[in-house]
Amino acid sequence: MNVDAVVVGVPFDEGTTYRPGTRLGPRAIRDASMFYAYEGQKDRYYDADRRRWILKDRTVADWGDVMIEPMCPEKNQKTITHAVRHILEQGSLPVVLGGDHSITFPVVQAFGQKGLHYIHFDSHIDGDRIFESRWTHGSPVYNLLEEGLVESVTVIGVRGLTNSGHDVAWIEKKGSKIITARELRRMLAEGARPFGSGDYYLSLDIDFFDPSVAPGTGTPEPGGMGFHEFSDLLYLFFENVTIKGFDVVEVNPLLDNRSQTTAHLAARCIIEMLEIAFKNH
Repeated sequence: MNVDAVVVGVPFDEGTTYRPGTRLGPRAIRDASMFYAYEGQKDRYYDADRRRWILKDRTVADWGDVMIEPMCPEKNQKTITHAVRHILEQGSLPVVLGGDHSITFPVVQAFGQKGLHYIHFDSHIDGDRIFESRWTHGSPVYNLLEEGLVESVTVIGVRGLTNSGHDVAWIEKKGSKIITARELRRMLAEGARPFGSGDYYLSLDIDFFDPSVAPGTGTPEPGGMGFHEFSDLLYLFFENVTIKGFDVVEVNPLLDNRSQTTAHLAARCIIEMLEIAFKNH
């Protein structure tokens, strides 16, 4: 059976610098996704907001979680890379559930392709250079740029007071683009289309959203987005690109509310990102 997309969990949060618990994120997102399990493959899903069917006749399989060995960062990175590479070799789209944001670097390593454009949805630029270790959840953008793994980097949704101005200057000097939350709202209002054709990898940190809609994350920042803004930008910004894979990270069920609002938001975002990815294939 051909599988269009394969979901894989990475229950890892040893890169967390503030409040741990994202190792439980994959399970929380899976549990929340059961809300969408009622529709059959043929008839799923009807998007009432856009009055259209999505993901019709698409097959999505769950590969389970990669095996994480405590206190073995190098081994865990190789395990993550191997798992995602295996999915790619089968011709399926990898959908990765984090875990903290440090997992994105070994995921992107699995692609090993030239010309891959990287999109980083986050309130933080994740270009940290302040720790002795390079492998924190605040350093995936730094590592991608230092290793030259991608053609371009765009960070979307930046806001708050915990981004170093020195790191912002360093990333922009490297040729990367930063779109702040205020700039993003203006671009959406103007109907901007900042990306052309090409192969893209998307990484969604759940703190891209405002804490009022995504309380279950370790590094919340006021002034974030809502779901409809995220959905609109997907359809607007990525209409003509090829999405090769994506991840959703930093969901922390230990910090979520009793209704697990953040996990449900993450599950819904995955469905939206799958539709955009399949739409252009």
